[in-house]
Amino acid sequence: MNSLFKKRRQAHLLRLMKYWRLVFNDQFTIALFFMIGALAYTYAQWLKTLSPGIWWIRWLLILWFVLVMQVGRFATLLKPADPVFLLPQSDGIKKYLNQAFLYSLILGELMSLGLLIIALPLALIDIRLTALTILELLLAGFVAKLSWMELAKAQLSLQWSRHAKQLRLGQWIAPLLIGMLSWLIAPVWGCGSAVLIYLVIKIGLQKQDLDWRAAVDAEQKRMYDVYRFFNLFTDVPSVKGGIKRRTWANGLIHWLTIPDHAWSYLYARGFLRDTETSSLVGRLTIVGMLIVFFVPLGWLRCLLALLFIYLIAMQLMPFAQHYQNNVFTHLYPIEQTTQLTDFQALLKKVMISLGLLLILASLGTEFDWMSLLSCLILGGLELYWLINFYFKKKMQK
Repeated sequence: MNSLFKKRRQAHLLRLMKYWRLVFNDQFTIALFFMIGALAYTYAQWLKTLSPGIWWIRWLLILWFVLVMQVGRFATLLKPADPVFLLPQSDGIKKYLNQAFLYSLILGELMSLGLLIIALPLALIDIRLTALTILELLLAGFVAKLSWMELAKAQLSLQWSRHAKQLRLGQWIAPLLIGMLSWLIAPVWGCGSAVLIYLVIKIGLQKQDLDWRAAVDAEQKRMYDVYRFFNLFTDVPSVKGGIKRRTWANGLIHWLTIPDHAWSYLYARGFLRDTETSSLVGRLTIVGMLIVFFVPLGWLRCLLALLFIYLIAMQLMPFAQHYQNNVFTHLYPIEQTTQLTDFQALLKKVMISLGLLLILASLGTEFDWMSLLSCLILGGLELYWLINFYFKKKMQK
């Protein structure tokens, strides 16, 4: 059973790496560096505005502690056919689950402790931290995550799966208690309570036999959530979009369509109905507006707005080939230049609309009108270059 889990873990990691290579392409990696740098700079500048004695700092640390403990889930890597083929191995499946538990725990601990370290500069404003107290906080987080994993494992057992709601509630209450004792009293209290809670959970949930149906359903749901994230950046066959009529989109189709142009109508309707392209463009726009709005520096807001305009255009331009594999579109008595012109018109309307939203967000919290004016000029030049020059050059290739 140990070798079975190792094989599945290797196959699982290879499958994830295939999608990670598509997610972390050159464009997204550059954007990610800019976004992380902007967020880090904003965080550092925000810390300078805080002073000791603010009452909500410790409660914010408690909330962060609770949320961080929810990062990282129990990955069993079980498959729908396992209840049939592995049922005779009921005794050996415990070794399999122990390997899965260790694998999930290591990943969960690394993510949780890394996120806890991010909050330490905020804690230094109101709390005097030493090397010992930092060690106690990290140890409390380590044991709290261990308790969280034990509760997650218990939800997949025959004895406790019917109490899954209570166990999920415990995954929130236990970190809340540990976080309150750590930040409101002292880290050593949080560390001691974390150890005590872990012992209570470990002793109280000793007898556990695998509930195959609950375990397979939980793993299927976990992988579906992972694939939904990847589906934001690339097409994942296992994630299918639903079909639902949206009457409010009729006005958008009419606005995006050039009268008596077949390709314009196809592109307008296809763009709004395609769950991959329209959802990705919409999410990038919303995320970009939020990031641009809260960045304190005017020149950095303008730079990020221009970067998001470029990223959105790069995600939208491949949609010109959306109907390439449809044989019936090649039978239309319409020249290819008309097809590209119609898509260019769609690209122009969509990009100008989204570009204006990003540029308006670059006003920021201080409403810097000079920054808005410069961003408007640079954004207009960028959109003109992307639509009239870059798109044509890309289509020629």
